[in-house]
Parts: sequence; structure tokens; C-alpha cells
Amino acid sequence: MASPDYINIIERKIIDQLRIDFPGAHVFGQFPEAEDVSYPCIVLEISSSGEFDKFMGEQVTFGGVTKKGELVGLVYLIHLIIDKDTQLTVNSEIFKQRRLLNYLMLAVANTFTDMSPSEFGSDVEVVQQDLSNWSDIGYDPELELWGGSAVYMLVFKNYRDLGS
Repeated sequence: MASPDYINIIERKIIDQLRIDFPGAHVFGQFPEAEDVSYPCIVLEISSSGEFDKFMGEQVTFGGVTKKGELVGLVYLIHLIIDKDTQLTVNSEIFKQRRLLNYLMLAVANTFTDMSPSEFGSDVEVVQQDLSNWSDIGYDPELELWGGSAVYMLVFKNYRDLGS
């Protein structure tokens, strides 16, 4: 029996939640082509995935069945990019440029922090989530873009049949 498609389930849930929380922003699962980009944009870029920790003896009991398993870690880079003309109205207040970037940094961080492990569905057992500080915050005068990036790590249990 093949394992569920955990990585895609997790990624889809994060993207869907960002689209719900920020209907005025454009959320991308990877960097868009130049002609497809719209601002403000939130880019969720997977940067690594792999074994985080092995279970002792590699055998675990899950749902009354003994299987092989490990903890798998996913690392995402989250990028916020805003152009000079973009504005969002939040509670009848207009945010644009650096003020909009500051608002999005806190609000997007809140989205990640507020996602409970159960929101990823009953098939995915998330055991750890960490969001780092925003970094590379700045303005590019040539492109007239503001931006910032953060690292988000998520760890989940991966179960496999003993025969796998």
C-alpha cells in the first residue's frame, strides 16, 4: 500500500489557507513567470524535504497495524513581494508599499502560527511547525518592489508498510 501524498496535501492546505486569509493577494506555489505575476504576491517555495528523524527500530504501531516509519521534514521559503502601486484595504484602512509589507509580514506569520496540526486532515500527523523571523526585508529601487522572506519548517509522521 502506497503512502498518501502527504507533501502535496500539506502544500495545498497552506496555499488554500493563505488564499482564504488574503483574498486581495496572489498566492503562488512557486515563483510565477514574469508575465503571470500580480501584486501583492505571496510565494510558497519548497526548499527541502527529507528524513527528519527515524523511529527506534523503524517500527511503529499505527491504527493497530505495525508499519515502518520516520519523521519527515519540509522546509518552505515564504516570500512577500509588493510593487509600488499595490494597495490593500483592511478594516477601511489603506495599506501600501512598506506599510503593506509590514502588515503582511505579521498577518502571514499569524496564518502559519494559527494553523493547527489537525487542519492538515486526518491522514497527516503534523508533529512540529516553526516559522523563523522575516529576513532580506527591503526595497529594490530598480524594480520598485518591496519584499521579505521567512523560513517555515513542518515535520510530519510518514508511515509505510513493513514490506516497503
